[in-house]
Amino acid sequence: MIGSEEEKLILKYLSNNATAKELDILSDWILIDGNAKIFQEYIQLHLEIVTTMNGPDTDKLKKNLLQKIIKDKIRSNFKGFMKYAAIGLLLFSLGIFLQHERSLTDETNILIPKEESITIILGNGKVETLKTDGNREVKDEEGNIIGTQNNTQLSYTAKAEDQKLIYNTLNVPYGKKFDVVLSDGTHVYLNSGTSLRFPVAFVKGASRKVFLTGEAYFDVKEDKKHPFVVNANEIDIQVLGTKFNVSHYPEDANINTVLVEGAVELLRTEEGTSDLESVKLKPGNKAEWHKNSNEISVSNVDTGLYTAWVKGKLVFRNTSFKQIREALQRHYNVNIINNNSHLEEQLFDATFDIETIHEVLESFNKSWAIDYTIMDNEVIIK
Repeated sequence: MIGSEEEKLILKYLSNNATAKELDILSDWILIDGNAKIFQEYIQLHLEIVTTMNGPDTDKLKKNLLQKIIKDKIRSNFKGFMKYAAIGLLLFSLGIFLQHERSLTDETNILIPKEESITIILGNGKVETLKTDGNREVKDEEGNIIGTQNNTQLSYTAKAEDQKLIYNTLNVPYGKKFDVVLSDGTHVYLNSGTSLRFPVAFVKGASRKVFLTGEAYFDVKEDKKHPFVVNANEIDIQVLGTKFNVSHYPEDANINTVLVEGAVELLRTEEGTSDLESVKLKPGNKAEWHKNSNEISVSNVDTGLYTAWVKGKLVFRNTSFKQIREALQRHYNVNIINNNSHLEEQLFDATFDIETIHEVLESFNKSWAIDYTIMDNEVIIK
């Protein structure tokens, strides 16, 4: 059952007016058996109303809302129906108020993610655009077929040869993902804002080396005679056959390697010397190369948190808002400016799946009272 006090708390939560103490009381109430479902129904109704209020067909909203209330009346007694209808009308009014308030504040309060193309640089320097819904053949400068594209996957078919290496470079912009199957069968998943330079065909007798900037998940084809090496600027990650994730964005303070299966060895090279310092990882290990201190640290982690992006999810655990903000910029290809220095270092837990950037921002706004505006297609946090 739900009382009038709980109803008030839910409404204050939805309107972002609940105090910290009231949020604690609401959280305790939700933990009681059966209350989570009631709370979910209120939230769902609110989201339906607010979402539809942003659309063009208000008459359709009224009709659908009326049908929903009638169905609830049939399933419950009249007193319960009146209570639910009253809440529905309050939420309906709240949706109208929020829409009106936002339109008065900023008629251009719409964030439109930038649209950029995936490109590939061929061996002769020619740049070609790849569409994520495209099917095509990839040819070298002599017209030979070296691979095929099937939507978001590029597969190379050239065999290892006794000749010099010819490289292609795949560039995936912010807001998109892509994957490539190299000529040896190694499958590489590229996250947003990532560049991978790789040979069209690997050379016999040499290591299989690729160059990464950004983030990628590698499922390496085993070949004991030809170790697979990922260069991430100051770090070489060497494997025979394994699954691992490498994150190497220029703006990040660390280069992270997370091992899912198999074994990898990190080789750190310093310019001007042949000395090598190696660090070996076991499954479940994360190695961090700290750019400022030039040190490597190893810890045990939940690998699923670091590979969730392959399935389209954003998962953050004990993560600073600065890191979350940068990840959101890459994932949605939007610019987020944070003028709150205290917020930048705050740690958060969050998981996002199919949400739009607007829904993600509203989630932070409701849960953590992050005040933001949208101006000139940029998010500005006060």
